[in-house]
Amino acid sequence: MKHHARPLRPRVRIRLAAGLAAAWFGVAGAQPPITATASIALQGNGPYHRLALPLGIYAHAAYGDLRDLRVRNAAGNAVPYAWLRNEAAAPHFTSKEVPIFALPASAGGAADASDDDASFRFKVRPDGSLALARKPARKPAEAAQWLIDASQLKGGLLQARFEVAPEARGLFAFRLEASDDLRHWRPVGGEEQLVRLAHGGQTIERLAVDLGSVHAHFLRLRWSDPQNGVPLTGVAIDSVQEIEPVAPLEWTGALKPERCGTDHCDYALPRGLPVESLRIDLADVNTLAQVGISGLLAATPAAAEPTPVPRNPLYALRHQQRRPAPSTGSPGEVPLLDSVVYRLAQPGGEAHSPLLALDGRSYSHLRLRTAGPVSVLGATPPTIAVGATPRTLVFLAQGAAPFSLAWNVAPEKNAVQGGSPGAALALATLVPGYSANKPVAAGEASVTLPPAPVAAVEAVVAAAAQLPVPTQPDASRKWWLWGALGIGLLLLAGMAWSLFASLRRDRALAD
Repeated sequence: MKHHARPLRPRVRIRLAAGLAAAWFGVAGAQPPITATASIALQGNGPYHRLALPLGIYAHAAYGDLRDLRVRNAAGNAVPYAWLRNEAAAPHFTSKEVPIFALPASAGGAADASDDDASFRFKVRPDGSLALARKPARKPAEAAQWLIDASQLKGGLLQARFEVAPEARGLFAFRLEASDDLRHWRPVGGEEQLVRLAHGGQTIERLAVDLGSVHAHFLRLRWSDPQNGVPLTGVAIDSVQEIEPVAPLEWTGALKPERCGTDHCDYALPRGLPVESLRIDLADVNTLAQVGISGLLAATPAAAEPTPVPRNPLYALRHQQRRPAPSTGSPGEVPLLDSVVYRLAQPGGEAHSPLLALDGRSYSHLRLRTAGPVSVLGATPPTIAVGATPRTLVFLAQGAAPFSLAWNVAPEKNAVQGGSPGAALALATLVPGYSANKPVAAGEASVTLPPAPVAAVEAVVAAAAQLPVPTQPDASRKWWLWGALGIGLLLLAGMAWSLFASLRRDRALAD
């Protein structure tokens, strides 16, 4: 018995054609995200490597939380990685008064280290601290330099808090050096200032100096002008012990205000940047103003991610007793701190307001709010620079080198969170036997990013998280797509012609 295929009903044919058309246009319209890459250089044997990401990554990646980052091997396959320090044990802080020793100047009056051994002999106690072996200490008023014994502190040195003679007034410039053996010294930052001034009926005092988490047993303070030093009466140092190493703070370039109102200026920040430090550069000399600093949250916050550890230890130390800030009445505005900013001409040089520690969160803008009109900041609004600790990841060198860092240059429309292969894992998943109280054993890695996108492209990418813009096709595939669409239209026209011809035959047979 022969079985003949039953012809499809007209409605079935129409549905089939419509389904094929929808499927075709869905495939033709589905565009993979446009990605960019940068080569990773490895040091050490691995198999794990630690990579600190330059701050420039925020100007490249499509998402401020960097969820689109991938690490790929030579075959282009994603290799497993995890964010470092998100799960590490909480840091331990210590504040301690430390011994200080007044050191003399050379015969010419300069703070010359060559006279140290001739004038003083130190002995090291069993616990590593210093004691004078002979000769009394130089009188504090005559000291051109000071030796600070930090040998009993563990971890990185966060800041030094100086005490000076009560009657001291002026600007006292100095440089700091660090050593572990009193013979080999290395600089700590640039020139710093101790400031105690009376201006406009108020006292301006700056006696705390950031140390940048330096690891050292001893510090040496050397006055820039030995004839214009100030007697120190005490030094306290705040230190922190962290399980994982901390990448050095990096700074953005100068940022101009995006807009200014009657009593504030707003500064746009690179999206996703965890802001930990702020420098305010006043344009006009002899300017002093009280300001409140707030962070403005994005209208559409990024997907929640684990809180970095720590946010910023200096902010926590300096603002433990901070009173709750009054409400500003602006939604999405987070008050951070109040301060006095200044740029004053003094006989010993210009006095500048210090760096300000912020909380380490990500904001879309920083707002400088003045107590009076914004003109108290000068005829030209100040520029700012923000500092942040680069985020660090650890990856498994799986597969063949070279390895590369990859990211999307524009957000994906309707992307599924965590659905793409190669997304970040938990450290405990990446590293078997991981303990939050032990550092991850990993070699070092580094990456050099391409130049940042031009401003117009950056503006489009920055707005993409809030505006549902479609992903633009790559120009190199433009003609291929047009050709594919043309072929698809011809196929659909042929299917439609065949369908209508079949309908006419069915009607003819029915009649």
